[in-house]
Amino acid sequence: MELAAVIEEIDGYIRKEFLEGDASVELTPSSPLLEWGILNSMNTTRLAAFVSERYDVTVSPKAMRTDNFRTIENVAHMVLELRDRPEA
Repeated sequence: MELAAVIEEIDGYIRKEFLEGDASVELTPSSPLLEWGILNSMNTTRLAAFVSERYDVTVSPKAMRTDNFRTIENVAHMVLELRDRPEA
């Protein structure tokens, strides 16, 4: 799976689950999810659960760091890293 496809799926999940499908929000792969309040502790946990289930990876406590959830692009890179190196 390519980075662009992962970004698209994560974007769709965030829009549906956290933005109630509001297409007017100008969300890009580099939008600051934490700064904008889109991700809080509960939503981050929900996103991690989605990632785990959708991509069959384990988001370990080590991976649950702020840098991995700062933007959609960061989340997508984390997914690909976990897929390629499960111990990450």
